[in-house]
Amino acid sequence: MQTSAITIRYSLECDDGHYFEFPVVLDSHTLEHLFPEQGPSPEWTRLKAGQCEGCPLDAESLARCPLALSLVKLVEQSGEILSYTNVTASVESPERTVRKSTTAQKAVSSLLGLLMATSGCPLTAFLKPMARFHLPFSTREESIFRAATAYLLAQYFLYHRGKPYDIDMSGLKDAYTKLQAVNAGMAKRLRYLSEGDANVNAIALLDLLAQDIPAAIEERLSEIEYLFAPYFNPGH
Repeated sequence: MQTSAITIRYSLECDDGHYFEFPVVLDSHTLEHLFPEQGPSPEWTRLKAGQCEGCPLDAESLARCPLALSLVKLVEQSGEILSYTNVTASVESPERTVRKSTTAQKAVSSLLGLLMATSGCPLTAFLKPMARFHLPFSTREESIFRAATAYLLAQYFLYHRGKPYDIDMSGLKDAYTKLQAVNAGMAKRLRYLSEGDANVNAIALLDLLAQDIPAAIEERLSEIEYLFAPYFNPGH
């Protein structure tokens, strides 16, 4: 039986003396971020303050951007950290603990990806299945594999529900193209908020992946096709 909440906890020890711990608590059914109680939301979280291109939300009926709200605590805690700072990052989930020596930029990028997927933003909701099985610090090849397989599994479920499905993954390509606009919008909101640059540069790393996925689909995922050789010649 599933518990009511799933907690994934990031801890960063920086060589420059900064330390912060960031728990991400998810509703186990909706996979949305359960925000802790906080004070008045800052001005930069207003939906009208920098609504992303293609955002389907109505600024007249929704005052705050859900994705911006999910980043408030992270901005407060990591705003002074420089992207090149060396860190020891630990990510604890119910299944395992991952520990890695890396840069602040890469560690914050991994956390940002989790927060974006579970924020309630309609343009990042397709990432929720991967958030449930979060893989911190994944390589480019791992990320492409996970994105493609998660999307194709969704098509399998759509097929069995009698709904239209997309075996060519054009929908995934479109979703990641829209994600690039979200990344640009968030980077613009964050650029002038802090002395450090880890948050903005972390979004830049995520945007590289958002560009990689459509390109990989264009090439019919040829760079990971070799992994499936046993399926092409069964019995050999």
